[in-house]
Amino acid sequence: MMTCRLLKHACGDGMFAFLKRSLKYSCQCNSRNPLGIDMIPEKWNHILFPNSPETSVDKEQLENCVRRILSTLGSSAESDLKTNLPGKSNDYCTEGNISDIPSRFDSIADVVAEKFPPLEGSNLDEHFKIIAHRYGDTYKKLLDKFSKFPLPPINQTWVFRPGWTKYSFQGDHPIAVDYPDDNALILDVEVCVNAGNHPTIAVALSDTAWYSWCSKRLFNPRYHYTNKVDLDDLIPLGRKADDPERIIIGHNVGFDRTFVKEEYFLKSSRLRFWDTMSMHIAVCGLAGDQRVLFMAARKGNRTKASEEALVHTENPAKESNVLGFQNWKWLDVTSTNSLIEVHRFHCPNSGLFVAKELRDLFLVGTMSDIREKFQLLMTYCATDVAATFEVFSMLMDQFWQRFPHPVTFVGMLEMGTSYLPTNAKWQHYMTASDKTQRTFQNQVGALLQEKARQACNLLYNDRYKDDPWLWNENWDVGKEPKRITTFKRKTTETALEYAKRVWDESMKKQNKKSMNRRLPAWYRSLLQNNMQLERWDEVDVFNAILEISSNENAINLSAQMRLAFKLLRVHWNGYPLYFSDAYGWGYLVPGRTSNLSQFEEEEPGRYIVEENVVFPYKSVEAFVMLRRGKIDQPVYGAVMDGREVELRAMQWLDKGIHIDSTAQEYFFQRNQLKSKPEGIFAADRPENVNGIGPLNERVNLPGVWFYKLPHKDSPMSSVFNPLGKCMIPYIQNGDLQSDDPDNLRLITAFNSMCSYWKNNRDRIVPQMVVSLTCFQDACKITPDDEISVILPRVVCVGTVTRRSVEPTWMTVSNPEPDRIGSELRGLIIAPKGYRFVGADVDSQELWIAALFSDSYGVKIHGSTPISWILLKGDKSKGTDQHSLTAKEMGVSRSQAKILNYGRIYGAGRPFATRLLKTFLPTLSDEDVKKMARKLYRKTKGSAVYLRELTEKGRTAVKLLKKEHNVDIMLYNGEFIKESDIGELLSVGNFEEEDVVSSKFRLWTGGSESDLFNALEKIARSPQPRTPILGCRISRALEPDVVNEDFLTSRINWVVQSSAVDYLHLMLVCMKWLCDTYGIEARFTISIHDEVRYLTKEDDMYRTALALQYTNLLTRAFFSFKTGLKSLPSSVAFFSKIDIDHVLRKEVDVDCTTPSNPFGLTACYNIPFGESYSIEDIIEKAAKGFLKH
Repeated sequence: MMTCRLLKHACGDGMFAFLKRSLKYSCQCNSRNPLGIDMIPEKWNHILFPNSPETSVDKEQLENCVRRILSTLGSSAESDLKTNLPGKSNDYCTEGNISDIPSRFDSIADVVAEKFPPLEGSNLDEHFKIIAHRYGDTYKKLLDKFSKFPLPPINQTWVFRPGWTKYSFQGDHPIAVDYPDDNALILDVEVCVNAGNHPTIAVALSDTAWYSWCSKRLFNPRYHYTNKVDLDDLIPLGRKADDPERIIIGHNVGFDRTFVKEEYFLKSSRLRFWDTMSMHIAVCGLAGDQRVLFMAARKGNRTKASEEALVHTENPAKESNVLGFQNWKWLDVTSTNSLIEVHRFHCPNSGLFVAKELRDLFLVGTMSDIREKFQLLMTYCATDVAATFEVFSMLMDQFWQRFPHPVTFVGMLEMGTSYLPTNAKWQHYMTASDKTQRTFQNQVGALLQEKARQACNLLYNDRYKDDPWLWNENWDVGKEPKRITTFKRKTTETALEYAKRVWDESMKKQNKKSMNRRLPAWYRSLLQNNMQLERWDEVDVFNAILEISSNENAINLSAQMRLAFKLLRVHWNGYPLYFSDAYGWGYLVPGRTSNLSQFEEEEPGRYIVEENVVFPYKSVEAFVMLRRGKIDQPVYGAVMDGREVELRAMQWLDKGIHIDSTAQEYFFQRNQLKSKPEGIFAADRPENVNGIGPLNERVNLPGVWFYKLPHKDSPMSSVFNPLGKCMIPYIQNGDLQSDDPDNLRLITAFNSMCSYWKNNRDRIVPQMVVSLTCFQDACKITPDDEISVILPRVVCVGTVTRRSVEPTWMTVSNPEPDRIGSELRGLIIAPKGYRFVGADVDSQELWIAALFSDSYGVKIHGSTPISWILLKGDKSKGTDQHSLTAKEMGVSRSQAKILNYGRIYGAGRPFATRLLKTFLPTLSDEDVKKMARKLYRKTKGSAVYLRELTEKGRTAVKLLKKEHNVDIMLYNGEFIKESDIGELLSVGNFEEEDVVSSKFRLWTGGSESDLFNALEKIARSPQPRTPILGCRISRALEPDVVNEDFLTSRINWVVQSSAVDYLHLMLVCMKWLCDTYGIEARFTISIHDEVRYLTKEDDMYRTALALQYTNLLTRAFFSFKTGLKSLPSSVAFFSKIDIDHVLRKEVDVDCTTPSNPFGLTACYNIPFGESYSIEDIIEKAAKGFLKH
C-alpha cells in the first residue's frame, strides 16, 4: 500500500495510471485483481504460493477481457471492472481502489496466516506429493512386491471346518488359524443368497500360503440361525487400529469388504482394499455410449456395429473406409467389467478356466447343495482368486504409468473406507415405509375394485356393448361344455377315502362352474388363485362380487394395468382412450364415415369388428359430443413438478451418461427417421383436430380415427402408461381426465408418493446392517450405545471418468414431503458422542471448468465471461450463472443448472432441445429448437475449423505478404482457417500436407468459447491427461484408437475426472491434518459434491476447521497447477460447514415425508444440526488452532 502511494506521489496521477496499466500486475499486491475479482489476503498468498513469479498482463489483453465480459453481461458488470477503458473515467487506479479495498477475510486474515499449518515442501506441488507418499508408499510397496510373485498351483483339497485354515506352500499339513497374518492378500467371498446376507465360504492367497474360510452356518446345520447378521457371522482378518499397513486385493473388492468383521469397528485402522475392477475401468474402461456399440459388436453383428460407430465422427459423411477401420481399434483395447471378461482380456494366455456356471449354485442353491459340493465350490472360489491375481499382476504397472501421482493412489484407498452408522431406528424406517405404501396402494385398490364391481352391472341387457371403454373386454360368463371326469382309485386309498375324494373334487368343479356362470371373464381373470369358492353356488352375481370385494387380496387389480384406465373411463380432451398393440395408448375421434361400409352393422350405431366383439360407434360419438361441449377444468394443483426429471438428468450427468451421448443421440435420430410421420398419417382425417395421427392403417375401427397420446421423446414413441411421468403435465392442464377428476388426482398423487420407495426398496431393504451393541469391548463402545453399521459397496472407480459408484448411497436423493421413504439419509445416525461434519463443494465442476478457461488465455482469475460470472455472481441477486440462464430461457434455476452442466460436459443442442421441451411442454418444437440455438450461440459460440501451419506454411504466409500483399489471418500465430489453404498453395509448388498439419476446432464469439477451446485442447491431445494430477484417459478413448469419435465423452472426462482429482486431494489433505493434529475423524462418504466425516464431539470444530483448510489448499493447488498463482476469495472456503447428528444434506430439514409425517425431531428425537461459516469455526476452534 505504501509503495503504491509513494509511486503515485512521485509520478503524478496520469503517469501513475499509465505505469499501473503497462507494468506487470502482481496478484500478490491487491485484494482485488484488475478485473474486479476479490482475492485472498496477501499474507495467505505468501503461504500458499511461496516464491511464485508475478503474473504479467498488458493493457491490450486486459481491455479485450473486459470487452468480452461486458458484451456478455452488459453495463451491469461495468461497476465491478476496474480497468481504464477507452472513453471511460479512470477509477481503477485511484488510491482507494488499489489496496484500501476491504477484503471479506480482513477479520481473520492475521489469525489464519499465523496458525495455518505449514506446507511440507517448497510449494503446493511438493507438499501434496510428500504427504501422499507418506500415506501411500507402504501400500504401494506391498502391491508391487505381491504383483511380481509367481502364481502358485491352486490347492485341490480343502478342509471342511469353520473358520480359517492355512495351506502353506512348503507342503505342511493344513492348520487352523485365527486369521491370515500376511500383509497382502487376494480375497474372494461367496454368499449363499437363499441363506441371507451371511458369508458362506472364502478363499485368500498370500505370497506364503493359500487360505480357506468356512462359515459356522455351513459347517453346523443342526442349529437354527436367524437372518440377522452379527459380527460373529463375519470373516475375521484380525487387526488392531495401530497395526502396520495391510492391503486386501479383490475384483469388486467393496463387496468382499462388507463381510470383513473388523471393518465394522468404530475406530478405523490401516487395513485398506484395492480393487482390480477399478484398475481395469481406469486403465481401459468403456464410456457409456461406447458400451452400446461394444455389446452390439459382441453379439456378432460386427458390420452393423461398425456402421453405428461411424456416426461418432465429426463429419461421418466425409469419412473414408480407412477411418471406419480405424474406429474399430477401440473395440480391441477394452472389455466389460466382470472378472471373467477382464481376465479373458488381460490374460489371454492364462491356463485358468473360470467356470461361472458354478456361481449359480450360490444364487439359487441351498446350504445343503453347497455342503454337498464343498470341494468343487472351494476350488471354484480359489480359481476366482487366481484369476484376480493374474489380472492384478498384469494391470499394476500399467496403472502406475497412467496414474503416476501418489495422491490418486491414496485417494482411491481412502474412498474404499466408507462407513455409515445407524441404530435400531433403521428397522422402524423400513417398516413405516412399507406400511405407508401398502396403505396408499390399498386405497387405490379399493377404488379400482369398486369400479370393477360397478362395471359388472353392464352384464345386464348387454349394456357393455354400448360402453366406449369396456366394449372389447371379454364378457363371456363361461358356459363350459359338460365333460365326464373319471376318478381312478389310488392303491393306498380305502373305499371311504376314495368316495370322499370323488365327492370333494366334484363339488369343487361344480362350485367353479357356478362362479363361471355368474362373473364375466375379464373379472374372473383378476381373481387370485387361492380365492375360496365353496359357497358361490348359493349366491347370485351381486353377492358373489360383494364376497370378493370383502377380501382386499381377492382381486389382483392395480393402476398399472390397462383395465384400470378403462374402468376409470379416462379420456383425452373428451375423446375416449383406446389401447393399440402397435401404437400404445391413444384416443378415438368420431366422425369418420369412409370406412363404415367395411363393417357389418349389428344394430344401429353398433358394428361388428370381430367375432362376438361389437364396436359402439354411436356411444363414442354421444360421449364426445357431451364432453366436448363442456370439458372439465382441472380442480387441483400441480401433482408433480419437474423434480423427477431434474434429479434423473443430474444423476445421468454425474455418472457421465449424457442424455444426448453420441450413441444415444444416434439411436434417437435413427428411430425418428424410421418413424417419420410422413406416409404414416392418413389423408383421411377429421377437420380441426390436432394431434399425432390419424393412424388408420393399423387401427381401423368403424366410424372413428385413432390418434396417439403425445410422448416426450418423439411423435412416434408409444405411451404405455397414461399415468407415467411424461403424462403428468397433461393431467395438470386438464388434457387427460377421467369421469371423476378426483379419482385420477388421487391415483396420480399416490403413484407419485409411492414411486421413490417402489423404485428403491429392493436396494434399501437388503442393506447389510450389522449391530455392534453386543461387542462393546471389541468395538470400543459403551453398553448404552445402540450402534449398527452399513458398509457401502463402493467401486472407487466405477466409470470411465473415475467417479465412484454405489447403487444406493451415492445416488440417494433428498427428502421430499410427497415421497415415501425419501428420509433415507436421515436414518444414517451418528453414535452417541459423535457428529457428522461435512460440506458441499460449491460449484465444484463449474469452477474447475472456469479455471481451465482462464488458464487457456491470459491466466488471470475472471478473465473469461464464464469465470467472471462464477466468481462475481450472486445467487441471491440472480446474477450467478444458473440464474442468468434461467432468466434467458424462462425456466427455473434448478432446470437451468441441468442445461449448464450438460453443456459443460459436452452435451450438444439436441440435449438442450429435449430438456427445454420437457421443461416447457406448451412450446412448439420449432420454438424450443430456436431457444436451444440461441443458448448455444450465446454461450458456446460458433466453430471455426483451423489447421496448424508447418514450417513451409509459415514461409508461404510471409511470401504472400511480401510478394502479393495478401494478409492471412492467423490464430495464435500458428493456425489458419481451412478456407485460406488455397491461398498458400498458390504461392509455390506445395501440396496441402506441406503447408498444414493437424486439424482442430476453435470456438469463438461465445461467453464459454475459451472454456470449450481449453477442454477440447486437452481432449484432442495425443495422450489426454487431467491438468492437475496427470491422470490419463482410458485407452478406449484415446485419440489414436477413436480418432475424432466420442468427443463428447472425452470432454466430459476432462471435467469430471478433474473433479475426482479434487476429491482425492481433499481426502489426502484431511488425512494429513487429522493425523498431524490428533483429530479423531474418519471418512464417511462422498455423495455428488458432498464430503462427510464422522468425528468425536470433542473434535467436531477442529474437524470443521481442518475441512476448511483442506478446501483452501485444494483450490490453491488447482490454481497453482493451471498457472494462476493466486486464489479468489469467493472459492477459498466452504460457504458453510454442517455439523449434524444425521447425514441429511441440510441441517434444518426435518425430513418430513408420508412415512415420517412428524419429522426426525418428533418421531426419532433427533435435533436439528448447525451450520458454521469460516469465521464462526475459527472462533469455535480455539481461535484458528488445529491443535487442542
